[in-house]
Amino acid sequence: MGFGGRDDYSSPPSNPNRTLPFPRIQPHPTIENSSENQTSDPSYKPHILRNNPPNLNTQFFTALTKKILKDFYPKTCPNPKCENRPLEKEISTHPELIRCSKCRYLTSRISYTPLHHCKLPLWMFGYVFYESLLQYPKVITATEISKKLRIGTNAASLLKRRFQLFCSDQLPKFKSLTYESLSHQFKDFLLPPNENKDITKIMAKRPYVCVDTAVLYSAGERASQGRKRYSHRGQTSSIYLSEKLGGKQIGTLVQTIAIKNGPVFFTSVPNQKAETLGPLIREHLPTTTPLFTDQGYPWLWGVYRNHRSVNHSAHSKDNRFRWARNRWSKNGVHNQVAEGNHRLLKTAFSSYGYIRPKYSQLYLDEFAFIKNAQVFGLDTLVDSVGEDEGSCRNRDLFSPRSGATAGRTVGIRGKG
Repeated sequence: MGFGGRDDYSSPPSNPNRTLPFPRIQPHPTIENSSENQTSDPSYKPHILRNNPPNLNTQFFTALTKKILKDFYPKTCPNPKCENRPLEKEISTHPELIRCSKCRYLTSRISYTPLHHCKLPLWMFGYVFYESLLQYPKVITATEISKKLRIGTNAASLLKRRFQLFCSDQLPKFKSLTYESLSHQFKDFLLPPNENKDITKIMAKRPYVCVDTAVLYSAGERASQGRKRYSHRGQTSSIYLSEKLGGKQIGTLVQTIAIKNGPVFFTSVPNQKAETLGPLIREHLPTTTPLFTDQGYPWLWGVYRNHRSVNHSAHSKDNRFRWARNRWSKNGVHNQVAEGNHRLLKTAFSSYGYIRPKYSQLYLDEFAFIKNAQVFGLDTLVDSVGEDEGSCRNRDLFSPRSGATAGRTVGIRGKG
């Protein structure tokens, strides 16, 4: 949450891509004095120029990667005499190694992290991390990484996969912060029992919590070779092939839990049944939360007493029109927060072209992590490790003024 101050992750002292650590073009010496010029020019370092593109500030991205590993995956000395001393002494020739300053214990800073056994330079992970936060809501594809870092497509795909693993590893912390804040904010909260009563004033200063589903990369009749689809109605009909073709899932069905001026969580699900969606909603939201959906969740009333739904298929009472004007929002009840995140998600994922369903959760976790980092800030994840449970409940995380613009030293600042 950008509570003022400078964020070490996203606010360098200057643009790292403008301050070039090395000249862009090296002069070519003549044949007669080539050896003399190479030895006399102190800026000629072929081993550094070979591993570092001249248009990127690799020193900044290396320091960023080291800070990420230090904050999110700290290493301590296993020697009992050192009493869990943090490993902070570095080795200049091997940036991936780290040792204890007291007993000289040596280990790898990337072991048992998302960078475990990574053979690429450390600064490449920092570049992907920095650019992903900077270019949001646009996503960075493996092709873009490959061209920018001058590496192969397979190496770029694996580097992006390591970043996705990091996002999936940190996303449960956002979920815990959200659950605690909602439990504190909506403790003993109850909407009027009359569902036809306008609740606009009641929810004016409270965050809207909306739930909805959307389809990514749907399968039409062309994918099923003109045959009938998996089922004849519902969103699941567009993510499975025809039964005569095996009924394989080729599309992605996304369950969205979104909070106004707050975080969002995406989950890849196979269907819209209550036994599939119910545990996911119950895991993310307390039962006292006012929950707003469309009429596809009638079974939520028995669990969430503050559940309200809006009929998106409401017909107009005037014969001149087919649909009612209030079929999207009625008496302050709507799920436009989830619909807006669906628009953002579909626009961003159009850059990928297609994603296999088995990898869809990694891509959704990456997008949700970056979105939530704009709301909470990255320092909140580090601080939540050492704080007690009640410290997060005392903060209003979803008010329009809190987000990433109000008073602490977290700060990926909010947009706009």
